[in-house]
Amino acid sequence: MYKEQLKNLILILDKEIEAYSKLKELFEEKRDLLKKAKSDDLGVIDNKILAQNDAIVKLNNLRKNISIDMLGKDGSMSDFIEFAEANLPEQKEALLLRKVKICKISEELMLLNNQNVELIKHGIVITDKMLETIINVFAPQGCIYNGAGKTTETRDLDMWTINEEI
Repeated sequence: MYKEQLKNLILILDKEIEAYSKLKELFEEKRDLLKKAKSDDLGVIDNKILAQNDAIVKLNNLRKNISIDMLGKDGSMSDFIEFAEANLPEQKEALLLRKVKICKISEELMLLNNQNVELIKHGIVITDKMLETIINVFAPQGCIYNGAGKTTETRDLDMWTINEEI
């Protein structure tokens, strides 16, 4: 009984690893698009990422159901490894191998996601600066005069304004 459940669990874990690998490829593609400032293509890649995420959620739910059947709870990889060690020691190594793969790819995904977030933040800063420049070009020119009606664009010290304040 446990042998079949662990076999199914390992198949699901392999599918999850494959799905996470595909998600990693999509994150790398998104990073490249962000670097190249190809914002038109971001919507397409984001939709692919969301679809891949949905597939991962479905696989995770299958894993969760097997876990509840085997362990009586939604167990972690460590729980599965302990269970295999107690009931089917020959399956322990296969689970350990998958745990290492999942941990490695999750770290890579977090790094890629953080890079993408930083690239997006940088893009926002650059866009804000460009927008500020455009707004300043088209701003009314009346704001370049001080209260005394003198232009403030010159770097010269306005002695008349200083004398008036005294």
